[in-house]
Amino acid sequence: MERWHNFDYKSCEVKHHLSTSQPEADRYDFGQKNYMFNVLVSDKLGPRRDVPNVAHEKCSSLPYAIKSTASIVIVYHNEAFSTLVRTINSVFDRTPKEYLHEIILYDDFSEDHLQVEQDLQKYAVLAGWDKSKLHWLKAEKREGLMRAKVYAARNATGDVLVFLDSHVEVNVGWIEPLLNAIQEDPRRIVQPVIDLIKSDNFQYTQVMISKGGFDVSLRFQWEYFDWTYFNTEENNLKVFETPSLTGSNFAVQKKFFHEIGEFDLGMDIWGSENIEVSLRLWLCANGVFIAPCSHVGHVFRTYRPYKTRSDVDTLIHNAARTAKVWLNDKYLKHFFDYNGRAAKVDAGDLTERFELRNRLKCKPLEWFIENVYPTFKPPRDEL
Repeated sequence: MERWHNFDYKSCEVKHHLSTSQPEADRYDFGQKNYMFNVLVSDKLGPRRDVPNVAHEKCSSLPYAIKSTASIVIVYHNEAFSTLVRTINSVFDRTPKEYLHEIILYDDFSEDHLQVEQDLQKYAVLAGWDKSKLHWLKAEKREGLMRAKVYAARNATGDVLVFLDSHVEVNVGWIEPLLNAIQEDPRRIVQPVIDLIKSDNFQYTQVMISKGGFDVSLRFQWEYFDWTYFNTEENNLKVFETPSLTGSNFAVQKKFFHEIGEFDLGMDIWGSENIEVSLRLWLCANGVFIAPCSHVGHVFRTYRPYKTRSDVDTLIHNAARTAKVWLNDKYLKHFFDYNGRAAKVDAGDLTERFELRNRLKCKPLEWFIENVYPTFKPPRDEL
């Protein structure tokens, strides 16, 4: 069990001091090793806090006629107690009850010394969480982010799936723009603006609104607007296209998520799933969008402290699967030219993914380049 959080169940608060047997320096080192963020600061923040409402001032007055409900899916592995509690509290506190169908908590086989489920369940009772909306699931072996999310989503019963990481804090009015956008077009994915929660001091910081993209080696990159774009007020409010998801926080109609092929179950642990899903949504459905009125703060870490397969870099493995399925011959050649390690990776059986592409009658990559991402090309234009 994760005994370091020094949680006072009676007051439902994380204490703002540590005992002499657990000095702050040790707690800090423990957090850096196991979570790669300053867990000492996270603990001292407590189970909930106010965050600045950074959305455009007109967002709060937008009219919505939402008829759908959301299943919030939170997968965690070796997550700190204080960050996960704050994630869940932010959802309960800032999501209207009529839209919150359930929260699914899926423990992807956390290590024994980092288990938090029992403590979460104790907190849930004392804090008065609505137990009818909480569902606790646990993997019997490490599945990795993609498989864990798929298995959790298959247990959901709400109209819309909203995937959230386990160290986020949703902002005021976060869910209405997502549900509304999915209601308008159920064959797309919609993502919030992902604000920065700094890993060293947990300060919530508004980010520049931008798109997600990637280069020919399928490495993610930010795509910024011309500085005049947001001078038009409407552009601060309406959803906009993005070539790629920027991460794994997004909303999608549940039925459509399963029809479009969920996540690639052949991917391991973490990495490239956002690019694979984005290419698939653009080539086989109606694409990927960002709702600028929806904001979610996310703890960004310098690296992920997860144990992974010893024989392969899972990010390279997952990128190779993505490239082999969705890039045409010319771009696949460039992918391997700029990502030499991927050429030596066994990407596994891709039969099911090719069958999915054929069944969905997906458009060719050229359509995506021409209509969505015309700047997608090798650093040296060799095509």
